[in-house]
Amino acid sequence: MLELRNITPDEFERWMRVESRAHGNRFNHDPEELRPHFDLARSIAVVEDGEIVGGAHSHLLEMSVPGGVATVAGVSNVEVQPTHTRRGIMTTMMRHQLDGIHERGEPLAALFATESAIYGRFGYGVGSVHEQWSIEKGHTAYARRRESPGRIVFLNPKDIGKELPEVMRRSTQGRPAVFQRVPHHWERDARDPIHSQGGSGGVFYAAYVEDGRIEGYVNYRTQRPTVIVNELMAATPEAGAALWRFCFDLDLYERTEAIKRPLDDPMPWMLSDPRRLQRSTRDGLWVRIVDVAAALEVREYLANDRITLQVQDDFCSWNSTCFELDGSLEGATCGPTSGSPDLTVTVAGLASAYMGAATFATLSRAGLADEHTQGALHRADRMFAVQLKPWTPYNF
Repeated sequence: MLELRNITPDEFERWMRVESRAHGNRFNHDPEELRPHFDLARSIAVVEDGEIVGGAHSHLLEMSVPGGVATVAGVSNVEVQPTHTRRGIMTTMMRHQLDGIHERGEPLAALFATESAIYGRFGYGVGSVHEQWSIEKGHTAYARRRESPGRIVFLNPKDIGKELPEVMRRSTQGRPAVFQRVPHHWERDARDPIHSQGGSGGVFYAAYVEDGRIEGYVNYRTQRPTVIVNELMAATPEAGAALWRFCFDLDLYERTEAIKRPLDDPMPWMLSDPRRLQRSTRDGLWVRIVDVAAALEVREYLANDRITLQVQDDFCSWNSTCFELDGSLEGATCGPTSGSPDLTVTVAGLASAYMGAATFATLSRAGLADEHTQGALHRADRMFAVQLKPWTPYNF
């Protein structure tokens, strides 16, 4: 008999070890360091004969959305033991979790999918996309000479939690799908044993400083003959140009790779031979609209308009209705209506349009939206347009 409940304090370490095992990882964390950052009332354990066979959790977070910030349930630690797959445990957990998120009044949920085929059936849609890059040193010349009045300095890893959070905030301002790194994660990164280990493969922090102020930074590691950019944040164009030039020109290395860059990053446009930049894209954050009306009222809309959306949601029945949205740059109102819809859209498709990851026109061609009023797709795309593409550089 399967039992679904919250975990108890004395089960926390066992729950974490079971989650690590389900993903094929060794559990190598101090559970007492992790425990303060888990609200056990938001945990789920599936128990059979006293053994934990599945689990999930969510953190209460804030995420940037177009023109604002929204409360989000950051879903994590989702697992079903290999001995108990194909028994509906995942579906049961997802339904229980979304019911709880809805009852707490949290309009959105978000997660990072280990397998991209899993979460669409629970109403999650792709909320951000990023690129992975690779380029040989010989092809990194800029098309135009870039003057950077500042200088590059190395940072002591122990100081990153003091020096860099504000730089990250300024560098991602106005961009949807961003989670700011929480203080204890900065502290964890600062204490990473890799900083004190000898040998090759080090992790380094370099900053661009101008007029005594840090305007950007890069966190990179080395694996000869490659420099791997884990994170590069630039609050100004000068900082971005200087930091990329620094990475490209490091002696002893012939290739630069970047793990996670936004689709509208300016760097490819700076290159004199952009064809040489090898680029691949993949999904980043997945977003679930838990309360359609509340979520649509949080963000801003670039065009003043009123549109009626029929939402199809097979998993959260309270969303399956027709909503009238009246939006502008000043705010929005949204609520159920008995009027005829201008558009019909799946809840997963709406999540992607909501974040700016896809247009309604694209969703329509993909079979995820239907136009009932002529011109409605164009009107919706003007309303939901974003100035910066959604990007999630940091996993919560």
